[in-house]
Amino acid sequence: LTKLLIIDAIFYHLQSVSAYCTMGCMSPVSQSVANTLKRALLVWASILYFGNPVTNSGIVGIMMVVSGVFLYNHVRRIYQS
Repeated sequence: LTKLLIIDAIFYHLQSVSAYCTMGCMSPVSQSVANTLKRALLVWASILYFGNPVTNSGIVGIMMVVSGVFLYNHVRRIYQS
């Protein structure tokens, strides 16, 4: 149990450090969009790996997240040029 807690603490620390590094490279809005996409991908990974049931509202929610990320990137590219 102690070994698993140490491994968990190490991965949590690495995740925190990587989040701070990406904050320096991205705008706060881009960071928020990336974090939202990450959460949606984790939901899909849990569905595939653990076989969690998928509800209609869950599918709609994930589709909204993914389409929102693509729409944000599209609009950002338009306004950068």
